[in-house]
Amino acid sequence: MGAGLILTTIGWRWGHLAYGIGVAAVVGGVVWVVTLMARGTVTRLALSAGAAVVLVAGAVVPVTGLPQSPPQWKIPAAAQRPNGESARTGDLIIIGGTARHARTGAVAWAHEGPDAKPLLVEDSLVVIGTEDGSIGVDPPTGREIWRSTVTGRGIAHDRKVLVVAARDGTGATALDLTTGATLWRQSGRPVMECDLGPVDRFSPAREQSHVLLVRDEGRKGNAELIDLAGGRTTIADVDCSVAARLVGEVLLQADGKKLAGRSPADGRPLWSTPVEQPWHVDGSGSTVFTPTDRAEVVGIDVTTGRSRRIAPPPGTRTVRLVSGEQRTPDVWALLDVDSGAALWNPGTGRTVKVPDAVAIRVGNVDVSSGWIGLSGTTRDFTGATTRTCWAFSPDGRLSAPFPGAVCLVEDGLLETSGDVYPIR
Repeated sequence: MGAGLILTTIGWRWGHLAYGIGVAAVVGGVVWVVTLMARGTVTRLALSAGAAVVLVAGAVVPVTGLPQSPPQWKIPAAAQRPNGESARTGDLIIIGGTARHARTGAVAWAHEGPDAKPLLVEDSLVVIGTEDGSIGVDPPTGREIWRSTVTGRGIAHDRKVLVVAARDGTGATALDLTTGATLWRQSGRPVMECDLGPVDRFSPAREQSHVLLVRDEGRKGNAELIDLAGGRTTIADVDCSVAARLVGEVLLQADGKKLAGRSPADGRPLWSTPVEQPWHVDGSGSTVFTPTDRAEVVGIDVTTGRSRRIAPPPGTRTVRLVSGEQRTPDVWALLDVDSGAALWNPGTGRTVKVPDAVAIRVGNVDVSSGWIGLSGTTRDFTGATTRTCWAFSPDGRLSAPFPGAVCLVEDGLLETSGDVYPIR
């Protein structure tokens, strides 16, 4: 009877309760047979206990899988947790003003207390913002290299100059990354891009040669493009009301139902191509991608403006570009396919299936590294669903599923409820 109930549960997807009743019936039946056949109370007890353990373990493992390895480390209760301003350099994850070893969580060095945050994280330099200034730090040792009185948020850099936005949004200051000296100041709000207005959601600062500057917040849609080297205005008429951002050495700008490319050096038009959603442009490589109203995407060559429609794999019902705020060369789309869910790279054509996925969404995107956090539900062979998280790398590696409704992924680390799992 128990075996029959188990098989019926699997066939009809009745869930864990029916499956558990079937397992209990099988265990009861086996124990009953053992007590009838074995001689001696001790023997009966030993054989019954052994049979029960084996049967229950054999029933549980297919549903839950083998026990997961414990998290490598747990974030102390009083410490900052990873967030959108965290970033990684080598084996170190910079959280606030603290550098921790990514695999163990041990503190490598710390600066300036709980209010500190990274303004720039590179292999050769980390800039930490403090309440009264900023400091340049050598990543491996934590040694202070320079100190500045400039405070704010890191917006953009070219490996020589870092532009910092004032906390009140009224000024831009350029710091020499070698010495920390102030190179130039401009009034206005520096931002990384325009998305229905000025947006500075990227932090720590990402590498680019120019930065957008909004002189007057009251003049909606008006911005300038400033070169980092000298603080000179190279384009004075950037339309910031819809979408505009720098990709390589081309300024991409939404223009009605077209996406236009301009030279950041002088603003001259380079190309213009019709697209259905010019305000939604993903990627930062030689090709960027925009969605369409159908189950396909459009790839646009940043240098020439040539576009091509790219169809997803057969059996795809819907396509959602999931990179969103991500600004890395690899772009991924979430597919609703006949067999469940998958991630698809329209640039390479590669597809990565998400096993047993019922519903899935993007939990977060680490814009600087390209790692994607996925949240959703999976269904096992009994029909029961489980809330699950995954980490997805920019090169297309899907982690093992982690139980939980909310997980944060930061450059190879998955954090849920204070537990940190290094993925790579």
